[in-house]
Amino acid sequence: MWIIVNYSCWAILFVNFIWGLTRSIKKRVIDSMMIARLFYWIIVISQVVISLRSFHRHPLLVIIATIATLAVIALTETAYGRKQDVNYSPKLLWLLLAATPIAVCIQTLVNY
Repeated sequence: MWIIVNYSCWAILFVNFIWGLTRSIKKRVIDSMMIARLFYWIIVISQVVISLRSFHRHPLLVIIATIATLAVIALTETAYGRKQDVNYSPKLLWLLLAATPIAVCIQTLVNY
């Protein structure tokens, strides 16, 4: 169940930040940022539960997955902050588009 919740939240978060970072209206960007924060928490909670159950099998992968998830969250927050301050560069969106599947793939390795 936690794995399904985790993957669902990653998918929704992925679509949400693409949608939010391509908007030009500041209110829509803020709405997308709030939705993203909700899904961060769900991802972190589900990943903690999965990590507790998988740590004895794959301790190094669990640590790497946690660092990758925190990096994606930090990049997303940075991108939203820059989008609001008009210092936004599309490189952040491309970096997020690359980093998110990598984090999900590492989480998949933890699960199996």
